[in-house]
Amino acid sequence: MKSIIKIVGEDYIISSLPKSYQKIQPLKNRDTLPLVRINLELGVWQHLPSSLQTAGTMYLHQLLQDGPLVISTYSPDWNEYGERHLKLLNGIYPRIRALGGNLLVLTTEYFKNIVHTIQEHDLGFNIVQDYENRISEALGVYSKYEPVWDRIAGISEDVPFAATFVVNPDRRIVYNYVDPDFEYVVSDKEIEKAVKIARLFG
Repeated sequence: MKSIIKIVGEDYIISSLPKSYQKIQPLKNRDTLPLVRINLELGVWQHLPSSLQTAGTMYLHQLLQDGPLVISTYSPDWNEYGERHLKLLNGIYPRIRALGGNLLVLTTEYFKNIVHTIQEHDLGFNIVQDYENRISEALGVYSKYEPVWDRIAGISEDVPFAATFVVNPDRRIVYNYVDPDFEYVVSDKEIEKAVKIARLFG
């Protein structure tokens, strides 16, 4: 085994890797959300806990201060799949908020493009640029050793796999959905169910 240290923001994640290196290893139910620092300047924040309103950086788990958190990856390079994914998230978002939860979308887009995407699709949730896919990598849904473009026709950019997680206030994953073949977008009913569970058991 070979160990390497990956830097995510200012935090260190140590991974033991075989010589062939790791493919994606998505976080699973009951796993703990890793410590990941986020630069708030890279995102558009429409719903932040009050204690973070004037912060320059934060840890991902600080979004759990007010309740459960839904985290979902996205890239415009997913083409039509990406459009369907955003539409579903926008549709379920009011229900997530009504249940006391929040939503963060990790995108491959630059900030100016994020603003355009929000305006074009009338999105109400938080979106942040996942610089070099570092957050997606910490969640186990991106690996340069298993590129999406190598298995999905029509995708040529370096993007994460389609994934959605629901996290309870104790930083535990209560729901994970990964679509490695980009066939079926996540279920809005499953997200709603998971947020209810996260609220009860967090």
